[in-house]
Amino acid sequence: MKLTIIRGVLLTATLILGLCFSLQPLLAREDSPFKGETITVIAGSSPGGGTDSLARLLAGHFGKHVPGSPRVVVTNMAGAAGLIAANHLYNRAPRDGTVIGTMATGLTFRTALKDPALKLQLEKFTYLGQIASEGNFVYVRSDTPFTSIEAIKKANKEAKKPKFGAQAKAHNSNVVPRAMESILGIDVEVVYGYPGTAEILLDIERGALDGRAHARGSLFATRSNWVEKNFIKVLTVTSPQRDNRLPNVPTLEELAPADQKPLLEAMYSVQGRTFAMPPGVPPERTKILRDAFAAMFKDAAFQKDVDKLGWNDELIHGEQLNKKIEELVHNETAMGFFRKILQ
Repeated sequence: MKLTIIRGVLLTATLILGLCFSLQPLLAREDSPFKGETITVIAGSSPGGGTDSLARLLAGHFGKHVPGSPRVVVTNMAGAAGLIAANHLYNRAPRDGTVIGTMATGLTFRTALKDPALKLQLEKFTYLGQIASEGNFVYVRSDTPFTSIEAIKKANKEAKKPKFGAQAKAHNSNVVPRAMESILGIDVEVVYGYPGTAEILLDIERGALDGRAHARGSLFATRSNWVEKNFIKVLTVTSPQRDNRLPNVPTLEELAPADQKPLLEAMYSVQGRTFAMPPGVPPERTKILRDAFAAMFKDAAFQKDVDKLGWNDELIHGEQLNKKIEELVHNETAMGFFRKILQ
């Protein structure tokens, strides 16, 4: 009798203990600091371009991986190629993990130039992570006389040069053509000051511009029909390997003289699709969000949407990204190259 009672007590205790363990994830989720919160993702551009697509990609998948399942929304803060959004994120956004920003590659270039408009230290952001590595296609309208590098060189001898559109001086849409000038020995004209990709594309359609440097995924997400209908001729791609969607387009590295190739490493280092939070987000909240970011990256639905955008997915965890940015801003070879082509 006593043995039966003891066995019953032990069985009950085991069941209760097992139930407690099984409820731990649920309890942790219910106690999450993000339960009932709204996380805002700031896209540092106008709607319709690659940066906007990036922000909406995060908003569509991130919340379900954050304990507490917070609502995630996007707000656009265009201006100065992401600088206005970055300054806001660094100086004015709450430091509690409820505001995340897309990080413009131009911030690195502004850091190199010691731009007084830059009211932040790039390495002090709390980085959430990188989801993709993005090179740029450089293209022109097919009806221009600039449809190859050799054609541009020939036109240069006649005092003609292609006109590209760019968001800002310190933006890839300007930096890439300027780097091509330095590396390939060509002359181009870059008109910068556009609020976003959509406005540049409109001027290309109108014939006010000849072309641009355009993030690979963004081109296929916004104007794949230009490629399909041969409206544009893609001259090169700024990535270590050719893009398998356009296998006949050479990389800039293939076109570059041997003594210029080391400079390309500096360009490759700033082509990531990155998210960050303000400095000073509490460590426990940072860990929750970084873990959710990594979990989202493994989600099949998320990967499907990344593929639709044509990006090369490449996860870099937030803590690794903080170290990478710290090293980059103190790399005088890279910073010196950026200053050379932008000054």
